[in-house]
Amino acid sequence: MTHSVLRLNRIHWLALLILLIITISRPVPGALAQSGSAITSPATGSSVRGSVAVRGTATSDSFARYELYFKQEPSGDESFIWFAGNTTQVFDGELGTWQTGDLPAGTYTLRLRIVRPDGNYGEFFARDLRVNLEAPTATPTETPTGPTATPIPIDTPTPIAQPTPAPVAVVQPDLAEPTPTQELVALNNDSSSNNNSNNESAIAVSAGEPQSTGAGSTASEGNAITRELGAAISLDRLGERFFTGVRWAGGIFLIVLAVFVVKWLIQWAVARTS
Repeated sequence: MTHSVLRLNRIHWLALLILLIITISRPVPGALAQSGSAITSPATGSSVRGSVAVRGTATSDSFARYELYFKQEPSGDESFIWFAGNTTQVFDGELGTWQTGDLPAGTYTLRLRIVRPDGNYGEFFARDLRVNLEAPTATPTETPTGPTATPIPIDTPTPIAQPTPAPVAVVQPDLAEPTPTQELVALNNDSSSNNNSNNESAIAVSAGEPQSTGAGSTASEGNAITRELGAAISLDRLGERFFTGVRWAGGIFLIVLAVFVVKWLIQWAVARTS
């Protein structure tokens, strides 16, 4: 009996201890709400530009998600634009990133909305945020502390004036045109005789004596025909000899080819029989 009571007491105390541990480790209702959801950075009245990290707390005892919005002032609540959000609660951490590089300069308002599962929500604001209004602080230029070096003067050479060249006129003397000289050409005896005969013919013609020209013209025509006929005969003979040589060369080539073919046939037949 005593052992049973002691055993029950131990079980009772063990159950009480487990219940105490569970109670301590369980979050107290409303503790998250007491932590206070809010936007901590950028704070109200801050000046920002570029990529801005929005930090704060987004918690609730009945939590579905949080949402971040911004709008340019002055404007109504319908002008808020969503830019970040999450379904995980955040305690004093980064809620999202606000890109302000392309926004027109002005005053803006940030809104943090905590949405509950039933659709209700709570809102928290960071107001009077000056976006792209202040130029970034210029980096001061270091002033050299040492002595300033004095530049060494350099003599600039003065150009020497050159004399102006005087124009020179060249006058060519007038030259008399050369008088052509007549050269006497000595002709051979035949030419002299021909000239004499020509002169006599001319004298005879001038005297009215008849001259015979038919025989001379006939002889010249005969000589021309003879020359043309000789040239034609020479070309015919040359062509005949050329074709004769071609025929001989072709015949020799066919004979040599036939010899090689016969030799190859003999070798092929010997190889087949062996």
